[in-house]
Amino acid sequence: MRKDAFPEVFGMEIQVPRPLLITDCSTLGVQAGILGSNGWLAFARPEGEVASALFAAVKSVLQEADLTLSSLAGFGYCEGPGSTLGIRINAMAIRTWNSLQNDSKPCFAYKSLEAAMLMVEARETNQNPYALFSDLRKDCWNGIRIDNDSTIPPIEVVEKRSLNNWPATRWFLRQRLYSPGPPPEAEALEYDLVGLGDSEAFISRFREVQKAGVFQTTITEYKKWVPQRHQ
Repeated sequence: MRKDAFPEVFGMEIQVPRPLLITDCSTLGVQAGILGSNGWLAFARPEGEVASALFAAVKSVLQEADLTLSSLAGFGYCEGPGSTLGIRINAMAIRTWNSLQNDSKPCFAYKSLEAAMLMVEARETNQNPYALFSDLRKDCWNGIRIDNDSTIPPIEVVEKRSLNNWPATRWFLRQRLYSPGPPPEAEALEYDLVGLGDSEAFISRFREVQKAGVFQTTITEYKKWVPQRHQ
């Protein structure tokens, strides 16, 4: 990880206790790990349906690290954007685990596209500016643009008609089984948290939250059904 990438991040004092259980259900697969002082104590990426895979992963990493939920110092998780079902199940699970503790443990959230941005930075150097996209809907994506500015970019909703205003170097993070597909000229990015375990930049993207919730760039609205008498 280049430490000159987003330099203001490294000036922030982020107090994240260890060991910390990290869970991420924002993409097609579940990822879970126990983060210690010097990186991962244990890590798992099981396959299968989200809920069962999440609980299997957490059980596996706790056993490997010889820990229990009560001996953890806190919880960390991806709040989104991503698979709506995945991020909601993840948030609900963390709220449940925390409610079972005698003393509530601190909870930290991070965003999938910010973690993915660090993955790009770790594998590619001197390619600014570039853009990073993920699934939203047909001809529309979540996106962040990275240039020579040191500020952390916001996550935007990007429509196909506005792509000409975005950098030509593009990465795409698939987050849904039935993905509407990447924008033109975008290269697929593998979303893998393993390489971020000892990254100061990754930890600096965490923010403490009172309870686990979800982050979405758009609000899903459902039309209310009104029963009508047949004529």
